[in-house]
Order: sequence, then C-alpha cells, then structure tokens
Amino acid sequence: MATSVNQYYKISMVSSNENPNQPALFLHGESPVWDAESQTLYFVDVHAQNIHKLNYITGKISTKHIGYGQVNVISLISGSKRLLVSVRAALYLMDWTVAGDASLRLLASVDEGEPDNIINEGKADVEGRFWVGTKGPQSGDDVTPDRGTLYTVQQDTRAHVRTALRPVSISNGIAFALNNSLIYYIDSPTQKIEAFDFDSQKGEISGRRTIIYVTSYGYDDAIPDGMTIDSKGHLWVALMFGGSVLHIDPDKREVVYGYKLPVSRTTSVCWGGPDMDELFVTTGRDAGTAAAEPLAGALFTIRSTGSRGIPTPAFRFDNADSY
Repeated sequence: MATSVNQYYKISMVSSNENPNQPALFLHGESPVWDAESQTLYFVDVHAQNIHKLNYITGKISTKHIGYGQVNVISLISGSKRLLVSVRAALYLMDWTVAGDASLRLLASVDEGEPDNIINEGKADVEGRFWVGTKGPQSGDDVTPDRGTLYTVQQDTRAHVRTALRPVSISNGIAFALNNSLIYYIDSPTQKIEAFDFDSQKGEISGRRTIIYVTSYGYDDAIPDGMTIDSKGHLWVALMFGGSVLHIDPDKREVVYGYKLPVSRTTSVCWGGPDMDELFVTTGRDAGTAAAEPLAGALFTIRSTGSRGIPTPAFRFDNADSY
C-alpha cells in the first residue's frame, strides 16, 4: 500500500438520537448525499426501507419510512425541496413533509421484464441528467450476473429512459471528472474501477478502460461499491467486504492510501461538512458477523485527510414541485 500524504486522520461515528454515547446503527446504509444549503446529510437504510437526514448542526437524525420495497438511492433536485428516490426498480419524486404514499410521485420505471431487479446506484451529471444503474436478482450476498443496466433519465425523456451500458451485474459507484470529460464507473463483481470518455452534452459514453483492480492491492475478497471525487480529481471508493475506503489517483492509476474501518461492509462515501472536508462513510451489518463487528451499520466520518470534496450536481426537473 502506498504511503499516505496525511496519516493523522480521525475517524468518528454519528451518535444515536436515543443515546449520544452510542453510535447510530443501521441495517444497510447507502447513498449519502450532502445538502450544503441546509447543512444536512441524506442517506438511506436499504433493507429497513428508510430515508434518513442528519442535521449537521444538531446531530439529530430524522427518518421517513417507505413501505414499497428496497430504497437504494437518493438525490437532490435542483431548485426543489423534493428529493429523487429509488424504490425497487422505479424512481420517484418525494416530499419529506408529506405523510404516507402521497409523498411519492412516480417518475420512471426501469428493467421491465426483470421483476426482481433493483435500482442500486444513481448520480446526476453536470447537465442535470440522472445516471441510474440496476442489479440482478439477489439471494443473500449473491447477485445473478449480467442482468442489470446503466441508464440515463432526464426531464424531457423521462418516459423513455436511455440505455448507456448493458449488461452489468451490480451497478455501483459513479463519479464525473472535474472537467466532465470522463465518467468513472463501478460494476462491483469486476473488482475494478473503470473510466469512459464522456460527452456531457449528448449524455454518451465510450472508450471503456480500467483504472484500478482492487485485487492488485490485496483486496481479493472485496468489491468496490460507492464512489465520490475530491477537488483534486482523485477518487474515493468504499470497499464492500473490505472494511476500507480507498483514495485513488486515477491519472496515475494507483491507490494513494487505504483508510481502514472497524467493520467489513463499507458501502458508500460522500464529502460534506461546512468546509466539505469530512468524508461520510455508510456501512452495513450482517447477522452472522454482528458479535464480531459491534460497530457495523454505523455512519462514520473521516476527517483530516488533507482532501476535500466539491459540490455535486443535482437532478434537473424544472416542474418538480408541481409534478
């Protein structure tokens, strides 16, 4: 492993509302998204079918339950108080303040004819287009290969989502280069981080190539999961089953440093905090390893890495509030 540019980083956990001396624990945290305007971190608990928001100032966590099925993805919407969320294989606009099913407005469905597929990841690009990827049927930790797809959804064609990449097995981390000329992408079972040339105007990708194989750095049993980018254009990748977050220089195609956490199921990452220099890390827990990993499912924060994030684009949907 390469030497860190800053080995004096600090790791902490977000506290439970009920007991401030104990960490808040979730079944399978995912999709952390920072809202700079409200100083709020949104994230989901996939299997509990919950959407959470952490008030950075008070430290309190609020929860909204969705009863339709797995909730894997959440995104801000430009100029709107509504949120974009995925439930099973569909995208909805959601009102946090509206109770029950009335809070959800169906926007688009994907993977028709594959009733057991699930939306697994999604990010907006600089044009406000939403990139959303699916995974195939899952049993335990095993997912049927080559049944998923990476799509794009935008407001003027939402009824006709476009296929960007097929097949994929577990569509995961998505990040865009600072100059928007590249998209970085993860199909988890490949155990690699890949790059494509990206035409942001047309929403098209080409020139697929590998940036990093995680197995080259000793993570033989881990799969890359969620991903974000920092202000230097470096990638930060959560390693599911690897208990680590990798800091990657994609230009040099090398790992800069690996941040080890006291859990194995590290799921996703995003930058946040008032100065965008705190890396939030969601994690999950498994009944079989619960005794050995009492902190599994916690929401971690890594500080003093020497890096910081950038504002991330939001989904563009001009009539979101009245839709």
